[in-house]
Amino acid sequence: MATRFGRLAKALTLLYDKPMQSQFERFNLRSYALRFIAWPWESLLLIMGLGWLYLQTMPPGMSSWLIEGWDSAVLQITGSTWGIPHSPAYPLYTILANLFVRWLDLIPSLNQTSVVWRVSFWSTCTSLLTVLFLYFTIWKLSRDRITALVVSAVLGISFVFWRAAIMAEVYSLNALIFVLTYWLALTWTTYRRNRMLIVLGLLLGAGVVHHRTAFILPPTIALGVLLHSWHSCPRDTRPMRRLPRIATRLSILTGMAFVPLLTYLYLPWAAQNRIGQTWLYADASDWNTFWFMVMTREWWGLVQPPANSAEWLTAFKALFQQQADQITAGGVIFGLIGLLLAYRRLWLFGPPLIALTFFGTAYKVADLDSMLIPLTLTLCVGLGIFFGSITFTLTRWSILYIRIRDVRRKLVRQTTRVLIGLIIMGGGYLIYNPIAMTNYAEVDLSGDWQAEDLVEEVVAIAKAGTPLTIIGQDNSVLPDFIYADVVLGYDIEPLSTTTLSRMSDVESQQVLQHALADNRRVLIDLESIELGFIPWLNTAIANGQIFLAPTGHPYLWELIQRGKNHELPPYELWQTLPTGQFLEGQVSVLASHQQILHKRTGCFLRLTLFWQAHNPLDEDYFVAVQPLGGDAVLDKNDHLGLMRGFLPTSQLGTGEIVRDEVDLLIRQPTDLPLVSLVVNLYQVQGNEFPAFGEIELPIMADGKQCE
Repeated sequence: MATRFGRLAKALTLLYDKPMQSQFERFNLRSYALRFIAWPWESLLLIMGLGWLYLQTMPPGMSSWLIEGWDSAVLQITGSTWGIPHSPAYPLYTILANLFVRWLDLIPSLNQTSVVWRVSFWSTCTSLLTVLFLYFTIWKLSRDRITALVVSAVLGISFVFWRAAIMAEVYSLNALIFVLTYWLALTWTTYRRNRMLIVLGLLLGAGVVHHRTAFILPPTIALGVLLHSWHSCPRDTRPMRRLPRIATRLSILTGMAFVPLLTYLYLPWAAQNRIGQTWLYADASDWNTFWFMVMTREWWGLVQPPANSAEWLTAFKALFQQQADQITAGGVIFGLIGLLLAYRRLWLFGPPLIALTFFGTAYKVADLDSMLIPLTLTLCVGLGIFFGSITFTLTRWSILYIRIRDVRRKLVRQTTRVLIGLIIMGGGYLIYNPIAMTNYAEVDLSGDWQAEDLVEEVVAIAKAGTPLTIIGQDNSVLPDFIYADVVLGYDIEPLSTTTLSRMSDVESQQVLQHALADNRRVLIDLESIELGFIPWLNTAIANGQIFLAPTGHPYLWELIQRGKNHELPPYELWQTLPTGQFLEGQVSVLASHQQILHKRTGCFLRLTLFWQAHNPLDEDYFVAVQPLGGDAVLDKNDHLGLMRGFLPTSQLGTGEIVRDEVDLLIRQPTDLPLVSLVVNLYQVQGNEFPAFGEIELPIMADGKQCE
């Protein structure tokens, strides 16, 4: 017992011995303080700043079909509802985006957001990670944090990268795969641990599955592993003894690269279980179709290398200008110089640079600039190496010039590097800040409500009760209809113009006949008619067999078959009215119904009128709906106080019915019972608006639904 107490007393004496204690505390405090200070906090500030910019310029929900990036809405749907986008089908992207969308359900501040916005936010997150790992890559190569910060910001504010960061697109994930491959390959050359090769192999496989521009990465990394494994052995090691190590490392890379290929199994599953959410292909579970998608055969014909030296020169000039638009001409030139300065790393950056340059000159596609983001990324790495070399050289010359050889040498070197770095930062700000301001104005999609407005209109039409069949273009408005069907759960049958155009005329006619026989409303987006995707339909419209009736949205028109629209829709709750009110009994409003709608701009009263022509008419008319008895209760949409709608009366045969729908903004819901609606039929004749009859309708909708 005494011995134990003696040992304890000795331990306490040593613990509280002041010289030993102060030395121990100094060691720990200094170590932790240095680690804390040395951590790259500036990279977090960069990510936060770029994240704020991206969130300020993101589309509010569904991406519009009238902006660049026509595939964005398609990817928003497939990335949130387990669908299949166009070739090469992007199974890895689709799976990761769906998992990300569902993971955000666990975060209280984000679980109320729309699922399509979350897919766009997935691009934002991958873009921010790309910038972060570009910072780490440049820091590793240049040993200069300020240079890494500036060059990473240059990539982050470049137009194409910024646009990819705020839209649901595959390009941001592709850039992340490239930069992670660069960073991890550089890290492996320092530590050469096999577990790094496991992650590197997974990245290579992910790149091959995700985007075809990443096909250059596996041979590049395999070459690097081969060279470093060969030269890392002692010189006196026999070649045969080096082969097992090389074979082991290449086997790890190859084996891990095959794992992401398993995500292709998602395609046949989705084809069987997500019918109606696949684009361009009838059945991805079919073996031939599956390989057609995986091999991207439809895009092979777009690879068209220049035929002669003059065309090559023109293509190189165009590519240089495209990259200069992102990081300036000086950035491109200095980036190329920097890659040459890092001659020991050319095995890593040289093959992607050459392959992407060839891709940029030979591939003829509309969104080529987005596919070349990895090229911009590689040039930014070279730009960081260049300025890092400049900083190192100037610092070395400064120390040699002032001839400092004592202990102050390290302090002077660090101070000089910081000053040079601040000069580079100031110059970068002066050069790139105007570019960032211009890009902000051009890329800003925060006010893009076109797709959201279309979705609201489709939902409003569906709420009336009649099932809908809507024809739309794959990369245009069709995703909005699928969103209303799959996500919002309304009775809507989306039909692809591509699918109908690939059918025979008889088959596509049967599809529409079946929809009409089921008493469904058949709508079509106007551009599909104007571009003539379904030739027989345009012919039927021109011959008068089918006529187009307007809806509440300028892009949606209703297909009405001649002689088949003599009855009111059986699925809707309408109120019948006395006939013969307009044009001396030639036109009547047979029935009407009202409903309360919630839209992003407020609460609306939707009035639906069913017009019938009792005699053939030669002219078209307009419909005006005005509130009577309370001008402040329902808002008007123009200075004339008229709710205008076009009525194609000249296309109506005897007894045929066409509907008209108008929305009125409700300002005072509690006062709705005090107001009635006056409906006029009128024409525009110069500065006059003669009316041809009117009816007065009481408001039957309950204003409490606006609460």
